[in-house]
Amino acid sequence: MPVEQYLDTLSNKHAAKVLRAIQLLEEFGPAIGAPHVETIVDDIQCLRVKHGSNIFRIFFFVWVGRTFVLLHGFTKKSQKTPRREIARAIAYRDDFLKRKGREAT
Repeated sequence: MPVEQYLDTLSNKHAAKVLRAIQLLEEFGPAIGAPHVETIVDDIQCLRVKHGSNIFRIFFFVWVGRTFVLLHGFTKKSQKTPRREIARAIAYRDDFLKRKGREAT
């Protein structure tokens, strides 16, 4: 899974911070709002995590009620979210929906 692979690249401290943010998303949902969650495109949202000068992003979408599908993560290094990261999230979402179906969002 891309998010697990991404977390494996982070230091233990940074991975723990990102995992805590994922737990908050699970507990409160995307309604937790800014600055923690922002809509990127269509139904794809981004979980925003900052730790010192490091900025981490996890793309996700809501599938079948309150199921959050984590698409992939990256460490943000510029002001704007890179288009290739958005394109990757869209491709992962489309692949997931092709395999699992669109049931409900």
